[in-house]
Amino acid sequence: HLLTLINELLDLSRIEAGKYELNEEAVSLADVAEDCRRMMEIRAKSKGIELSFNVGSNLPKIWGDERAIRQVVLNLLSIAIKGTPQAGKVALSVTRSADGGQMISVRDNGPGIPEDEIETVLSSFGQGSLAQKSAEQGAGLGLPIVQKIMELHQGRFDLFSKLRFGTEVIATFPRARVMDALAPVVERRQRLKIYQDTP
Repeated sequence: HLLTLINELLDLSRIEAGKYELNEEAVSLADVAEDCRRMMEIRAKSKGIELSFNVGSNLPKIWGDERAIRQVVLNLLSIAIKGTPQAGKVALSVTRSADGGQMISVRDNGPGIPEDEIETVLSSFGQGSLAQKSAEQGAGLGLPIVQKIMELHQGRFDLFSKLRFGTEVIATFPRARVMDALAPVVERRQRLKIYQDTP
């Protein structure tokens, strides 16, 4: 726990000082998410939490920092599992976003976050009143780090929560970072259509 806290503090300090450099490469968001799901499965099972995983079809790789993206998924899953009561549900999904980017969603059916506390939980060391009552509370650095890593990837981070219904967090990578593996297929379809229209 202490080692995690120290690493989170160092990462946050580097980002805020502008010293956190992305080591970018082609990354499969689906593969990273699956690895993280496997890592968190034991923790989920120990609380009787059902951890499901859904991935969209034909997702090309994105251009990003694999270590940082892994940290995003692990932080989101860890926070969801901590906040979800025994025998609850956490759903992880990787899909396309409406604008052609790719997004990671983590949804839980935990107690939710009061609307007036959302700003607090998104700030460094911020914790909501429900998290403070939990035996598993963290340092309140997970979500700020996720936000900053997404900013470095020109992406966005959204949190939606409703008391007694749960929380959904979504990290979206922009279209510009998606490696266009599907372009040749579209091109072939167009040629085929032209050929069909020829008498």
